[in-house]
Amino acid sequence: MEKLKIYVNGKEYKNIFTRVIWSGAIHGTARKLEVEYLGDIITNIGDGIVFSYEDEKLFHGKVFQHSRKGETEIKNFYAYDNSIYLNKNNFVKNFFQKKPSEILKEICGELNLKVGKFPKDEVTCTYPAIDRSGYEIILNAYTIQHRKNKKIYSIVSNEQAIDIVEQGTYTDVLLTSADNISTSSYEESIENMINQIVIYKVENEKQQILNKVENAEDKKKFGLFQQVMEYEKDVDNIANAKDMLKSVEKSARIYCLGNILIQAGYNIGIQEPHTGLIGSFLVKSDTHIFEGETYFCNIELAFENVMDKVQFENKEKAKKSKKQKVKKAKKKDKIDELFSEGWDKK
Repeated sequence: MEKLKIYVNGKEYKNIFTRVIWSGAIHGTARKLEVEYLGDIITNIGDGIVFSYEDEKLFHGKVFQHSRKGETEIKNFYAYDNSIYLNKNNFVKNFFQKKPSEILKEICGELNLKVGKFPKDEVTCTYPAIDRSGYEIILNAYTIQHRKNKKIYSIVSNEQAIDIVEQGTYTDVLLTSADNISTSSYEESIENMINQIVIYKVENEKQQILNKVENAEDKKKFGLFQQVMEYEKDVDNIANAKDMLKSVEKSARIYCLGNILIQAGYNIGIQEPHTGLIGSFLVKSDTHIFEGETYFCNIELAFENVMDKVQFENKEKAKKSKKQKVKKAKKKDKIDELFSEGWDKK
């Protein structure tokens, strides 16, 4: 593990680690670092941790637990990045016509967290937040913006700052069964199917059904799986109902050679004919395993780019604004070389 270094409160350690796991997922905020090592104890609870691979710093966080086994010299600790504090703190708030970025800055300010990059504000938000986590409060603000522009947002920690990023940018990674994929699997399920949404409105204490949105093909093939949605002013209720529909869920896992660019929220290229996984796929979760001189990734793929959402009590009114172009964070050279024409970047 010569390429791997961990800094504890600024002090560098290397060549003592037997196993390191670095992981994250799109639904949730905090990335986690789990470390197993030999020798003297190097951490205390609350110590600052920096993890680097090939001199690139991948993780900044804080030790949340450490342990040791009496019959061996093996010690363990795990750390979370700064966004864990958004999950660990609840608030009592009442927002009135606040922009999403203002809500982001208010919550992060109370937690002494730095605010990094965030998208242009396109809405204002009015809602109470009683006993809600910082993550839920910020996510609700960007859920409101998502309803207007349909962009998919995630809350992440980058170099100790809280960023709001758009999911699905392309990274320069291509996995193939010939080069770097060890094993793969694919499955389908209708466990969470929703094929009809009933839109209703309450007026003068009376309920009125306004509309229905359905996936007729799925209803005919699999039977009725129905949910309801309350009508909201100033939003496209039909479009939002369509967003709630869920067809056959597809899932896939890949175990491959390690690559630090493979991270949840980014799209990667895959060519694996045995499972039919050919094209561009969103990484739903990633687990990077460093053990001895080996480095592998365990990846879960998403077949739909959907936003992690929360629903609060009050409704909001959306302001009109110009659309903002979002820059792609990383290149996609290898993907374009393989799928130069006719492939669908969903």
